[in-house]
Amino acid sequence: MRVSRLNHRVTIQRYAEYEDDHGISREGWVDLKTVWCSMNNLYGKEYWEAKQYSAENTIEFVIRYNACKDLSVNGYRLKQGNRLFNITSIDNVQYNNEMLKIKAIEVIA
Repeated sequence: MRVSRLNHRVTIQRYAEYEDDHGISREGWVDLKTVWCSMNNLYGKEYWEAKQYSAENTIEFVIRYNACKDLSVNGYRLKQGNRLFNITSIDNVQYNNEMLKIKAIEVIA
């Protein structure tokens, strides 16, 4: 993949315990890091498979492997602008440790 296609910014968030401004322990979504990515709508067979699960707005993100190699489906989500995405799958493309292909469903509030 060409690096020039990584032309969007996305923030990786983790659900964790943190201390607020008053020193009180709370749980919630915490920004982990902001990385460059490409964003694509699903099409063809992948689109119809997602549609079976009522995943109306499924987006495929591609980031560099080293940007967040500990990323997991559980306890992580993506934020792009004001949009939030729950991660449904993560693929280490051809196990080359170069790119992560992330499928995520947009959270509609």
